[in-house]
Amino acid sequence: MDDHTYTLEQRAHQMSRTAGVLAGAITAFIAFCAFQLAGFNIVETAAWMFALALMAASGTFTAVYFVGRASLKKQALPT
Repeated sequence: MDDHTYTLEQRAHQMSRTAGVLAGAITAFIAFCAFQLAGFNIVETAAWMFALALMAASGTFTAVYFVGRASLKKQALPT
C-alpha cells in the first residue's frame, strides 16, 4: 500500500470514527431523556441507551466510512 492510499484510508477512518462517536453520544443522550421522561427505571434506561447508542454508532461509522472513502478516492483522482 502506498502512502497516498494509506492517507486516504486513514482520513476515511478518522472521519467515520468521529461521526460514529457523535451519533452514539447524541443517541445515548436522547435515549436517556426519553426513557427517564417515560418513567422507566435506571437499569432499563441504561440497557436501552447502550443498545441504541451502539446501533447508531456502528451504523453511522459504516455508512460514513464507505461513502467517505469513495468520495475521497473520487476527489483524489489525478487530472
